[in-house]
Amino acid sequence: MKIKDSKFQFKYFSVAHSKSSMKVGVDGVLIGAWASCYGKNILDVGTGCGLIALMMAQRNREATIYGIDIDRDSIEEARSNFENSEWRTRLSTELLSFKECHEKHTFWRHKFDLIVSNPPFFNSGVKDLDDPRKLARHQGELSPYSLLSQSPSLLTTGGRLSMVVPSIELKPLYSYGKKNNMLLNRALLIRNKISAEAKRVLLEFVYEPAYRADNDKGKKYLIKEEDIETLTMFEDSLQPTEEYRLLCEEFYLKF
Repeated sequence: MKIKDSKFQFKYFSVAHSKSSMKVGVDGVLIGAWASCYGKNILDVGTGCGLIALMMAQRNREATIYGIDIDRDSIEEARSNFENSEWRTRLSTELLSFKECHEKHTFWRHKFDLIVSNPPFFNSGVKDLDDPRKLARHQGELSPYSLLSQSPSLLTTGGRLSMVVPSIELKPLYSYGKKNNMLLNRALLIRNKISAEAKRVLLEFVYEPAYRADNDKGKKYLIKEEDIETLTMFEDSLQPTEEYRLLCEEFYLKF
């Protein structure tokens, strides 16, 4: 999706994204539409312009949603987007890293039912961290692995972590999650066309603190590889597929 304007209009809200380190993009919309969003408290990690947080607020009319980011401009823009939405009383932002959340989890008066993120997976070794976009995408600051290892201190038992990552990370993250009592419960591979390979995957992990590999506790959550489905986004004619429309129809104007 090519973004031409500084404001992106969805069906029920608009998102300004000219200042944010991470703009409105397909990956954010996909995970925002797919993540299981039930629960009272939701944390959007690396909120950027606030897109995913706004999608959570639209989908769950009872939840309080918190967006955190390490980029001040992103936080200011997300706050403005929240204030301009009908869900402003349930949305808030903090200039805070996920590492700080993990290390100072008493900062929150509660634990979360869902943590959702479109984490960076650009690993070029770039060290120019004065550039907000490079910083936001830098693996050393926030990665799928740090999300898995640090989420347990912030999640309720049975709480979920949802993210979108490159498809090649599926198996490594499945194994790494189990080591951290984060069990892969749902997954959806994404490909652009039926003739193309899946380049990314949506993942949902469940926190089960009692899980051990040598017993059955929590194993009900673990999805089998053969049960993972694939969503094709476009027909050969480049028209959106019906399954893509169904997933995102409550958000995109043209769907």
